[in-house]
Amino acid sequence: MFPDWVEPKWQQRRGVRKIHVVAVLSALLAAGVVYVLFSEFGVIEANRPGKVERQLVAAVDLRVGNPAGAAARGEARARADVEASLLQLETFGDAVTPAQARLAKQRYGLTWVNKGKSPTPLTQAHADAYNRVMRAEIERRHGREVADELLPMPSPPDGGKDEKDKP
Repeated sequence: MFPDWVEPKWQQRRGVRKIHVVAVLSALLAAGVVYVLFSEFGVIEANRPGKVERQLVAAVDLRVGNPAGAAARGEARARADVEASLLQLETFGDAVTPAQARLAKQRYGLTWVNKGKSPTPLTQAHADAYNRVMRAEIERRHGREVADELLPMPSPPDGGKDEKDKP
């Protein structure tokens, strides 16, 4: 088609090769699979009289992580920080004033880490698990009173009532 000086020898056309045949057959096979799947799920039956169109319904979960995985990562991170002799608690928003943070650092060597203004379900699960492990370490090092002062235990969902208190 072009002279040799315009088109190098390795780019010159040589007719139909095996790779061309394989590519065409693969494309036909893919088109056939799509057609069969569409007819199986009823996507293309709407044009036939007397047939009810079935809808192809799918649910896609686009979340990157799950709260259980985030909690496991939070616990693992807290254990690694405990092994490195770091005492930290994670918080959101303005839960701790700078004066409280300085006092906790001076008295107990504890650092408050602000993780943002408002939590997402994943960051909240991570922080809860991290703080749960750190609270146990604070109790071990400084006692339950200090742990309660720094990070109060969450109240039970039933308001703290025992089974025997119920009528």
